[in-house]
Amino acid sequence: MKSTVQQNVTASSEMAETKVSLKTSLSYASGNFGMNLFYMIISSYLLYFYTDVFGITAAAAGTLFLVTRIFDGVTDIGAGFVVDATKSKHGRYRVYLLYGAIPMAISGVLCFTVPNFGDTGMLVYAYTTYIFFGLMYTVINIPYSSMLASITQDYNQRSSISSVKVLFGTVATLVATSATLPFVQLFDSEAQGFLMITSIFGIVCIISIYITFFGTKNVGQQAGADTAGAAKENKVSFATRLKVIGKNGPLALVLIFCLVNSTAFTIQSGAMLFFFKYNIGNAGLFAIYSLVNLSIVSLFVLLSPIFTKWLGKRNQGILSQIIAAAGMIGLFFLHSSLFQIFFFTVIFSIGTGLSRPLIWAMVPDSVEYGEWKTGVNSAGLVYSTFIFTQKLAAALGGALSGIILGATGYVANATQTTGALQGILISVTIVPIIAYVIGIIVLLFYKLDGNKYEEILAQIKARKA
Repeated sequence: MKSTVQQNVTASSEMAETKVSLKTSLSYASGNFGMNLFYMIISSYLLYFYTDVFGITAAAAGTLFLVTRIFDGVTDIGAGFVVDATKSKHGRYRVYLLYGAIPMAISGVLCFTVPNFGDTGMLVYAYTTYIFFGLMYTVINIPYSSMLASITQDYNQRSSISSVKVLFGTVATLVATSATLPFVQLFDSEAQGFLMITSIFGIVCIISIYITFFGTKNVGQQAGADTAGAAKENKVSFATRLKVIGKNGPLALVLIFCLVNSTAFTIQSGAMLFFFKYNIGNAGLFAIYSLVNLSIVSLFVLLSPIFTKWLGKRNQGILSQIIAAAGMIGLFFLHSSLFQIFFFTVIFSIGTGLSRPLIWAMVPDSVEYGEWKTGVNSAGLVYSTFIFTQKLAAALGGALSGIILGATGYVANATQTTGALQGILISVTIVPIIAYVIGIIVLLFYKLDGNKYEEILAQIKARKA
């Protein structure tokens, strides 16, 4: 009989070498479709919903986005530790998909529900429902994201699976951003329209997450879960697991890259509707913009693995930031015609499509780096810090959006001043440009390329042998 160590080494080798089936890749990616429906409708429309439908000020909404993430910071890190210590008949990760899908969908719908309360009650309701959504998103997304590190350890397969995952998420983004407003406008009131479309999104979200659950059996299952080795892994202290994060240089760089890019993305996504409604004078063009943007993004998400094999993840990331920045610089100076707007949209969408799968492919590589550095595999905690970074970025983006709009004199549903229009334009272009420059600088320090990763993986296997 093989020893436990030999079994674990064999399982690790098989995971690194076996080609992941298309069924597994598609099943895994399905969950991202459902989650992204809510993530993107919140990123693109919740600020607008709060100010123009729900009835709170832009400054109050911005403060809400920032304050609620303090709570998320605690729950995210705690959830990562819990996931790493989880044992169930459904595995370490999938159990959360089974029991968390329905509550998360309900929380998303509640965020876009308008109750009949007074001013204070409305604000309390907004805080409560947004915190509830953040908590349920944590319950689903941390274990879901952590699954990728268990699906394969192959450097290039992770890029391919991430591309499929991001493609599904991009299609969901296309649906959420381009279909929401036209659908909402079919109803007598925007409040009713938002309630209906989020209810539909909720049903789709539940179905897509369950497809992931049933289509990824054995992912996250611990061979010999009752053995001394597995028990030792589960008893690793929280402080020890935190050291894994603190000593993980590549993860820190990826998190900084994610923070600046996702913050800028949140600001830009939220401001684009304002840009078309007030700067251009036609809110309906936002749906067309979303269609063009996400079609180009989807195309280059599909092409991303080719660029990864050609350039490596770091160099591809730098190239993506240069292209996206060029598009935004052009849009800042030239936006007087629809041709100019959509021409530069295509350019920065190419950069976005090349960069979006990269982060998801780079995070699992840092899991093995942390294990190599410390001897502890803490995929759940790694992903919890990553998800927290995304949420922090969304909070900062939402807060800065509200602050910029408030500081430049924005007034909902009114003719905007020159200062307000300039504030919207800055949110759409200048903020992302700054983020892209920072992203380039950060990636210049990233050294975990394919050769280094394979060397690390070999050393981990040698230790276990």
